[in-house]
Amino acid sequence: MMKRKYRLAKLNSFYKVSMRRKYLYKYFCKSRSFKANFSESQFCHVNFRGAIMTACVFKKCNFYGVEFLGTNLRKSNFEGSHFKNTMFVGALLDKCKLRGCTFENVLFVNTNLDDVKSLNKETPGVTILSEYPKLDISIELKSALDELKSNNNITKCRVLHLSGNRYNNLNINMLLDKYSEKDLIGGLKSLKEIKKDICTLSCLIKNLNSALNM
Repeated sequence: MMKRKYRLAKLNSFYKVSMRRKYLYKYFCKSRSFKANFSESQFCHVNFRGAIMTACVFKKCNFYGVEFLGTNLRKSNFEGSHFKNTMFVGALLDKCKLRGCTFENVLFVNTNLDDVKSLNKETPGVTILSEYPKLDISIELKSALDELKSNNNITKCRVLHLSGNRYNNLNINMLLDKYSEKDLIGGLKSLKEIKKDICTLSCLIKNLNSALNM
């Protein structure tokens, strides 16, 4: 049986004003935007994997459950924005402006912050890791993860599974910090037939909480 092919959403905007909009549950993989204005917009459960969003304006935006994975954000302006449950992993933040931003449970991994003013390891609500965490996954958890590989709604956004038959150790490590291994395995098994896209870790957690009645 042929696997279903997905048409990825794109947030492609050049010199365009797109203020006060809501972007919910989007996989903006490899989107391209330059000098676009997204001020006062809301981004909820949005994945910007591999996107190039340079010299864009994100003033006074709200980011909840957003993932900037290998995202090029050079020279973009986030002044006055709020970030919650958001991840920057291998992101490029050269000359980004973050003055007046607030953070809740925001993670920076393998991301150079030397050229980012108003942000350091003492910033409240921020965790900074210089490298990816290592993780030994039990046979039982591997089995539960492997059972999900047949569901493209889970695998296409690489929240749990990476290319080359690898696991997303960063996200799995964060899940094990939140759930017991027994609960995590049970929750993952309940999502085997899920019909909606799991585009971010925060989206996965939302569905796991529902499955586990948490």
